[in-house]
Order: sequence, then structure tokens, then C-alpha cells
Amino acid sequence: MYKFLIFDADHTLFDFEKAEKTAIEKVMIDFGITKNPSLLLEYKEINHELWKKYEKNKITQEEIKFERFRIFFNKIGCNADYKQGAENYLIYLSQGCDLLDGAMDLIINLKKDFKLGLLTNGISSVQHPRLKNSVLNGMFDAIVISGDVGISKPDPKIFRILTDKVNFHDKKQMIMIGDSLTSDMKGGINFGIDTCWYNPKQKSNLTPIIPSYEISELEEIYKIIE
Repeated sequence: MYKFLIFDADHTLFDFEKAEKTAIEKVMIDFGITKNPSLLLEYKEINHELWKKYEKNKITQEEIKFERFRIFFNKIGCNADYKQGAENYLIYLSQGCDLLDGAMDLIINLKKDFKLGLLTNGISSVQHPRLKNSVLNGMFDAIVISGDVGISKPDPKIFRILTDKVNFHDKKQMIMIGDSLTSDMKGGINFGIDTCWYNPKQKSNLTPIIPSYEISELEEIYKIIE
């Protein structure tokens, strides 16, 4: 039976899509850029590719902060100060602490019987305010943010940092729950624990990464841990 449940933050518990959309739209207003849904998609694609590089240790978080806006502004023909755009974006993003449907009730219920950990590949200045202002503040026995420790999922060392914080080391009683195959699932597998892929859009798994479980709704976690 599982005793320590490790959760990813964004796209698993937190509504990152809403936070990201709001932050980008505010940056566009700041710089007089006409709002257009296609521009948000442009940014998201650029950001996604850079974070994939981060998972492979090909770029740092500090580089991501500015590089994504340098590329984005260049691509849409905006001659504004991309570094200022990047700074504004981080401030706006740090204010987005909305949860996905069902996340709050899930964590409140699980807190009664399990140790809970939060493990996120995120920028410290963004994640700390979001977590502090969230209704889930204080619900986790341990939280590790990659920006704080200089290590990111899927590196198993970041899992070790989390488990050391709670002094819990029985891998058979741990499970990693998250939406990313390449960071959450691969990281859990690399660390030697069970994994649960949260896949609400029911995407096809075209990777060699095979999670222990797959769910499309957060409530399905109850069936797995029981």
C-alpha cells in the first residue's frame, strides 16, 4: 500500500494554462500588442521546446526566462525590450494560483491518511508565491522546486531531496503522480518508484516511457491507492 504520494504541480493540480494565458495577455497589453489566440500558441510552442531542453540539461532556467521572450518578440515582429517583457510575465504568472477541478478536494481528503509531497520543475520566483497564495498552502509534508535546488525532473536526485525532507525511503510505498511522461513519469521510473500518468486529454503515449498507471480524471487516484 502506498504511504507517500508525490504530486507534480502544474497541469496536475494547478491550472497552469489559465495562469499562462492571463500572464501573456497582460504582457501584450503592456507592450501594445493586439491580442490574438494564435500569438498565445506561438509563445506556448516556444516555451514548451525550451523546457524540453531544460529536462535534458541543455539550457538553464535563467536562460529560459529571457530566451523564450527574445524568440517570441522576434517571431511576432515586436521591437520592445524582451527582457522587460520576460520580467513582467514572471510577475503576472506568479499571481496565478487557480487549481484544476477536483484538485482541492482530492488533496484535502488524501492529507488525512497519506504523506504528501510536491515536486515541481519551476522557477522559484514564480512557484513560491503561487504555492503560498494557494488554498493548498500547508497541505504538503514537503515541497521541492527545481529552481531552488538546481536539479530538475527526470533526474532522480531531485526525488531523493524530497524523500530526505520527510525522512521516508521505502520506494515500494511511494508513487509519482503527474501529467508529463518525460519529466514526471520518467523521473519516477529513474528513481525506482511507481508512477501514475494523469492524462486528461487522453493523448497517445508515443514514447518508450511506460507508467505504472494511467488516469484521465484526478478522482481515479482513489482506486489506485486503495
